[in-house]
Amino acid sequence: MLGIATLLVTMYAMRKEGDREVLHLWCKHVADVAICPRCGKISETIHDEQPRCVRHLDVWGKRTFLHFLSRRFDCEQCGRSFTEELAFIDAKRRQTRAFEQEIYKSCIGSNKKKVAKDKDLSQSSVRDIFNRWARPQERPLCSGELTRVLGIDEISLKKRHQQFALVASDIDRRCLVAVLPSRDKESLEQWIDSLSDVQRKAIHFVSIDMWAPYRLAVSNKLGHATLVVDRFHVMKQLNTRLTQLRSNIQRNATPELRSTLKGSRWILVRNRCDLSDDEQARLNEILDLCPQLRTLYLLKEEFRGIFERIHCRDKARKFLSAWVLKARYTGNN
Repeated sequence: MLGIATLLVTMYAMRKEGDREVLHLWCKHVADVAICPRCGKISETIHDEQPRCVRHLDVWGKRTFLHFLSRRFDCEQCGRSFTEELAFIDAKRRQTRAFEQEIYKSCIGSNKKKVAKDKDLSQSSVRDIFNRWARPQERPLCSGELTRVLGIDEISLKKRHQQFALVASDIDRRCLVAVLPSRDKESLEQWIDSLSDVQRKAIHFVSIDMWAPYRLAVSNKLGHATLVVDRFHVMKQLNTRLTQLRSNIQRNATPELRSTLKGSRWILVRNRCDLSDDEQARLNEILDLCPQLRTLYLLKEEFRGIFERIHCRDKARKFLSAWVLKARYTGNN
């Protein structure tokens, strides 16, 4: 009905507004997850929700409005909240991208005053929409456009029960493409098979974690695409090892050191540049008291720095090789 894969209509109502019947559609989100715009991690924790109403393409020949919840999520990786980015509408806009695209096309073949009257919009709204879409370098992506960089990840449906769903996302737009009930190789291959030839050929890069079934499925079905291991999952492994070492030290520490280490997980796994002055001071105290933690922490930050500061492939390869030698030398395998 809507041409929006991430929304499901749950209720509708016809209302008389002036001399026209207007269609109102209440919708819910298909998935209770979102992509963090800072780190790209999938978040499942909803911070808050606010009702939102936007204009969409006419349905059944009626002027149509969509009602849904605008959601903010808490990112476990960043430790901050963010507003969900939706593929079908820009932030703070009152019309969907598909509707704005229709207005833009209508203005090309007609004058803005007539379009405003036909669509029951103000002339200033029509002019604003036209100007946004008339600038190619700033034109927002329409929800029907193709995915160039596909992200594949999973979320836990039930904590500690090994029940996972597979999440496919558009990394360029940082929005969901599909949520599959299983993360196995067969489910992913079936979903890829369901895409059209044009959709498959449009995918140039696929970002995955280090799980073999994803790699095999992508190699079998999207052999033309470049496969990339998601940097986040490599960092996650480093943070997991850092957390394990901290727990071991804390378990066998003196009462004084145990008190210092208590509640320090977030300070150690967050990016150093994101820490407040007080957190920086506490971090320095911990690293001074724990030489082993200091070594592993500095390795973690150096690894992140390679990706953020070095943009030449050959230089990055040399720095990574040197980093691997340092990591092996520590003996923390």
